[in-house]
Amino acid sequence: MDWKAFFDDLQKWMAASNQVLQRCPFDSDDYWTWLVQSVGQLGNKYNNHPLVNGILSAVVKYQDDIYQESVRR
Repeated sequence: MDWKAFFDDLQKWMAASNQVLQRCPFDSDDYWTWLVQSVGQLGNKYNNHPLVNGILSAVVKYQDDIYQESVRR
């Protein structure tokens, strides 16, 4: 497993997420569709390694936590 490549790709994903958020609101279906599809592609790229999937799940959970907090306000 090439962990450096994975974490480089994760950083690129985070930058892409910020770009998508400039076009799509955080609470939009477009953003969440992009998020799910792109995280799935990243997981597939690394053969859905269990630790990769765990990290990506944590990223999705973090995004969801931020969304849930914004809804409660």
